[in-house]
Amino acid sequence: MRKVVIFLLTFIFIISVILSGCSGKSAQSTANSTKEKQVLRLNLGEEPPRLDPQTSTDGVSFQVLNAVLEGLVRLGPDEIPQKGSGLAKDWEISEDGLHYTFYLKDNIYWSDGNPITAYDFEYSWKRALDPKTASDYAYIMFPIKNAEKYNAGEVSADEVGVKALDDKTLQVDLEAPTPYFLSLTAFITYLPLEKSFVEKVGDKLATTPDTLVYSGPFILKEWNHEQNIVLVKNDKYWDKNNVKLDEIYMDMVKDMNTIAQNFDTGQYDVITVTGDYVEKYKDKLQIYPNGFTYFLAFNTKNPVFKNANIRKAFGLSLDRKQLTENILKDGSIPAYGFVPYGIPGKNGEFRKEVGDLFKEDVAQAKELLAKGMKELGITTLPKIVLLADDTDVAKRESQAIQEFWRKNLGVNVELQNVPFKIRLQMYSQGQFDVILTRWGADYNDPMTFMDLWVTETSGEPNRVFYSNPEYDRLIAEAKSTNNNEIRMENMKKAEEILMEDMPISPLFFSATAYVQQDYVKGIVRHAVGVDNDWKWTYIEK
Repeated sequence: MRKVVIFLLTFIFIISVILSGCSGKSAQSTANSTKEKQVLRLNLGEEPPRLDPQTSTDGVSFQVLNAVLEGLVRLGPDEIPQKGSGLAKDWEISEDGLHYTFYLKDNIYWSDGNPITAYDFEYSWKRALDPKTASDYAYIMFPIKNAEKYNAGEVSADEVGVKALDDKTLQVDLEAPTPYFLSLTAFITYLPLEKSFVEKVGDKLATTPDTLVYSGPFILKEWNHEQNIVLVKNDKYWDKNNVKLDEIYMDMVKDMNTIAQNFDTGQYDVITVTGDYVEKYKDKLQIYPNGFTYFLAFNTKNPVFKNANIRKAFGLSLDRKQLTENILKDGSIPAYGFVPYGIPGKNGEFRKEVGDLFKEDVAQAKELLAKGMKELGITTLPKIVLLADDTDVAKRESQAIQEFWRKNLGVNVELQNVPFKIRLQMYSQGQFDVILTRWGADYNDPMTFMDLWVTETSGEPNRVFYSNPEYDRLIAEAKSTNNNEIRMENMKKAEEILMEDMPISPLFFSATAYVQQDYVKGIVRHAVGVDNDWKWTYIEK
């Protein structure tokens, strides 16, 4: 028996060695044949408030949506719509600029395996316009024929100028020639959803990774609310061979010290840098204008800010140079108009052609405040609250503005710093006196800034409740013509009116200061639409 046991043990040992050797060779072979996983690690900074493309309004959600969905076109580094860049392989435009016919690619699929069709586009665009959807961005589709009327409940969905002729053909009719319409089709509100899927999940749409289907380079794998998001490559994406990243890991950290530490230890591959950290990273720092104008918005329904002189007093008493150079220190520059640099005008840049439209003047600001209070019949101002985000940089900005008003006007303003999602909600519902906010270019034309302030309608996003008939007339006329000279001249005059009435007070044209590891390549940074596009990004190690 002992001999038998020894024999068996010896046999098992020999076999295990042989198998171990085979196993080792196999593992080594597998390791050599498998490429290193491509993972981009970054900090999103905030919780995306909403990942429904037809109702989303914020830049954080836009970043994620642009990664997981795709429209008729996808803008590249040159910001110019190119045929074949998105789900449309081709299009035709009538000579009068009123009729567009888009032809979808063959073999394009949702992440659930169903084909993407022109009917999905028709459904999604009309869904954005449906009054029941209550989309804040419905107005961006108003160039489409009868879109505004449908949104106002005046016509039926069948009368809207978008129609799928078959699975691969989408016909679009416009109200008036719109030179930037092709760029609009890359915007988030224009991104399609799968009709059958939306109808199946109902109100749960886009609340979890499995309540959204995907048409873009990536899909949402994990969404741990207020913590992180994980995207992975979409194997059903039509251009998957040109997508190098396997995964994008995004945290939602607000503390800049933690963010910097994570970058220094290699936990993050790229971070946005605030002013206090510019010196620390000066050797690796990169800066690019991001197309945003930061501004103060005055609630003109407020008894105090209904008065134009008081609004102007608050706007002219701020030291924008000190704000940008001593507080921000990130490449942002003072703004003395609403449309930022880089947006085209008649022959060059609109901002350079129009120039500065106001200047700071503390003495004049004091006079305007006294005049406005006299017009209102008051000797002291009621409590005024400045609403802003709760990030470190927003707190510093709002504190600086608070001090300017105290020092230059003798006005004590309270601060209310709240989470990004809450600030957006309060702004949209008019629950503020004055708010520190921003607007970025949705498309490459001054109109993306100028039509924000027309008199509020069922679809327009005029959150300050401003109204000026001449302003409305100029913008309406600019939207009705294809003559670029008339369009730009009208928008110039409209911006002059806006800065004279000052329902908003521009603060600075922002820039993004960032550092990234040397091995990160191919991030496309936009000044129009979405900040970053990771479709072409890869890790070179």
